[in-house]
Amino acid sequence: MRAVELFAGAGGASPGMAAAGVEHLACIESNADAAATLAAAGFPAVCGDVRDLSLLGGLNPDLVWSSFPCQPFSSSGEKCGPADTDRNGWPWTVDALRVLKPRWFIAENVEGITRHGTHCDQACAGPGNCAAAYLDHVILPDLHLLFGWVGARVLCCAGFGVPQRRRRLIVVAGPSQITWPKPTHGKPTDQIDLFGRKLMPWHTVREALGSARGGLCSSVVAWHTETNTSGGQARLPRSLDVPSSCPVAGGNAHGGLGVTHEDGSRRRLLPDECASIQGFPSDYPWLRSQSKKSRYKQIGNAVPPVLAEVVTRAVIAADKAENPRGFSPQN
Repeated sequence: MRAVELFAGAGGASPGMAAAGVEHLACIESNADAAATLAAAGFPAVCGDVRDLSLLGGLNPDLVWSSFPCQPFSSSGEKCGPADTDRNGWPWTVDALRVLKPRWFIAENVEGITRHGTHCDQACAGPGNCAAAYLDHVILPDLHLLFGWVGARVLCCAGFGVPQRRRRLIVVAGPSQITWPKPTHGKPTDQIDLFGRKLMPWHTVREALGSARGGLCSSVVAWHTETNTSGGQARLPRSLDVPSSCPVAGGNAHGGLGVTHEDGSRRRLLPDECASIQGFPSDYPWLRSQSKKSRYKQIGNAVPPVLAEVVTRAVIAADKAENPRGFSPQN
């Protein structure tokens, strides 16, 4: 299966899709640093604007993946939703789909896009201002016009072996229904039933930090920073022996993950450690020539590769069921 990726970032979806057996035709990303990282990882990165439809000329993919910008819908952003027309990449995604005409489509975004805003307590503000209404009345109907089947699920990355409880909305569209991937990992009380082992144990922060470049972390407790009700910054303790409970965009004054060492000293997690918590392999080529701030941003905005892999495998399985002899109209 051949794919074009929109808003590809520095990777995440790309290595996950490749692990599932997908061949990339192009990975389009406007940020130069992220595109350089993606190219260093061996993917056909195209540094350009998704709105430039000339970048799509000659491409004939079976699958399109779009991680259209999440900032308008993120709980940690300004929550402008679809009103943020400068960063709402959904209309640009639809334009690309109409040009590329793939059999399959996968979109990934934050769970916040499924939620009504606080201003919708009495009555929904509608798709022009409410993220959930935009999903229900714009995004899904757009896809129903282009594909025979459309489905959406919120998946928790920790359930697939990522040491982070990051939840993401996955939307899949294609000629037939997929079988959604089932969690393979869980908390200890969910691991055993009367018939034996049901789920593998969660991958923990302690394990992730131990596998990151630089060796085993000697920390005894993890913490993350968040703004308290009075506007100050509070460092809240988190166990190392469970998946991380907060995002790892970090590297700034607005929050992120850190650790406390045995001597009481504290530090923010290094970029490589954040990448490990996202589920990236230790040899992924984060370019040291780029600033630490840029690397934090690239890592924090990435799709955990394992999540992309399990969703893509589900699509490939449905595609094989649709074409049991391997025939593809576009091959």
